[in-house]
Amino acid sequence: MSKKEGSKKGAVSEIQKNVSNALDKIKDSEKDHKSELETLKIEHANEVQMENEQKCYLIQISTQNLAGFKKVHSLLTKKLEEHLSNPVIIIPSRKRVNGKEYRTFVSKKVPRDRTLTAVFDAYLDDILYPATIVGKRIRYPVGKTRTYKVLVDPLDKETIEYKLPAMTACYTALTNRKLEIEF
Repeated sequence: MSKKEGSKKGAVSEIQKNVSNALDKIKDSEKDHKSELETLKIEHANEVQMENEQKCYLIQISTQNLAGFKKVHSLLTKKLEEHLSNPVIIIPSRKRVNGKEYRTFVSKKVPRDRTLTAVFDAYLDDILYPATIVGKRIRYPVGKTRTYKVLVDPLDKETIEYKLPAMTACYTALTNRKLEIEF
């Protein structure tokens, strides 16, 4: 495949093919949650490099499937991690940001859930999903870029502690913001 063919909008990456094949196998094996898994649609999948030279998968699903996905989140991530032999998989929903041109039309109301801040906060909620966010802070160190600190409920420490480097790397890949997660 040439470089030009791979950049087409409809082109599907090798990672996305592997993830969709693994998802099909999970759909066939799981009879209890078949209705939630059938409606699940993968919009995008890629590998993200973590700080410790390891890689994790960032799989984005459609926003319409988010409510059904939350019911099977833990089951699906465990099964996908087994099938793909990758230690960490992060699954947020894919969101759209309306740009500045959207506000120039007087007749339209701006949907607040599509502003940049709202989308970035929603990404943070999706990435940290099984855990509960208790507080958020923005640090402005002298001579450095700002860092977003997120305080997570200490009761959720066991469930997400092994994913912390992957969560920060995926949030940085999606938003270009530095993130620190504390308990």
